[in-house]
Amino acid sequence: MQQRIINTAESMFFRFGIRSVTMDDIAKELGISKKTIYHYFTDKDDLVEKVTENAMSNQMTKTCMIIDASKNPIEELMFSTKMMREMLENVNVVLFFDMKKYHPNSWKKYMDFKTVHLEIVKKNLNEGIAQKLYRSDIDVEVMSKLRVETIDMAFNMELFPPNLYNILKVQLESMDHFIRGIVTTKGLEIYEKTRLAI
Repeated sequence: MQQRIINTAESMFFRFGIRSVTMDDIAKELGISKKTIYHYFTDKDDLVEKVTENAMSNQMTKTCMIIDASKNPIEELMFSTKMMREMLENVNVVLFFDMKKYHPNSWKKYMDFKTVHLEIVKKNLNEGIAQKLYRSDIDVEVMSKLRVETIDMAFNMELFPPNLYNILKVQLESMDHFIRGIVTTKGLEIYEKTRLAI
């Protein structure tokens, strides 16, 4: 039951944001009493924290599977982009605003996850350079931070108002720009082929 509540809350938070979804809404969606939810979670903040942990854990599992299944660093980025595309099709950007403003513990977990993601990007860049798919003159420290922060930047509602910009399109444009800026001629060839295949 606890996992069912987490899964349902996650789906609702992703679609509508956190603040607009009440504990009553979640109970109604599940067909249970609000009391049942409070049996497993202290309050909404506790539930948001558990949902955040669950979402980060699932994403890390998928990321590890992508790394294991990829033939090269470019394919890894392409599969990661596909995963992001599937996730963002159901995400309301207000989710990140709500988390940052109203749920600081969950936001800290998200920021910690970003640190882990940064190391994954660094590893990808170093492997790409070693395989001569990425330019040898790129600064891995700088480019990895730029990549991770650019992902977050697309969620900035002041910079990219949801009524004017499609968040998925912003993220895909950003990734395309990033890859084209780091690849060698050999890497570009693989990127173009892989992009069409995935």
